[in-house]
Amino acid sequence: MHCAVSSNFLRNLLAACAASVALCMFGSVALADRQLPGDATLAKAATFAYPNLTANGKTLRVGVGARIYDVNNLIIMPAAVPAKVNVLFKTDMNGDVSRVWIITDQEAAAYAKK
Repeated sequence: MHCAVSSNFLRNLLAACAASVALCMFGSVALADRQLPGDATLAKAATFAYPNLTANGKTLRVGVGARIYDVNNLIIMPAAVPAKVNVLFKTDMNGDVSRVWIITDQEAAAYAKK
């Protein structure tokens, strides 16, 4: 009886591990096609020096509570943003930057074609 319980446990554990590996492998593919806002402004090689973002020749203030998303769509702190990056950004009603998406060169090229 102990062997039967043990083999069921091992079988379930193996199935869970296989499912985890498959999720990791195929989950990363889904992140590659992340949804970016269609109404954001594209800025290539923007300079980020908190609390300012210099994009397309204009210096904009990053608003309080702004969300900054990295290339993996994770929210990061302003200190973690590289000095020069390709970004998409949106501004609020005061003209402050409210959301920033750090994007790859491929995403920037695809977004510029829109």
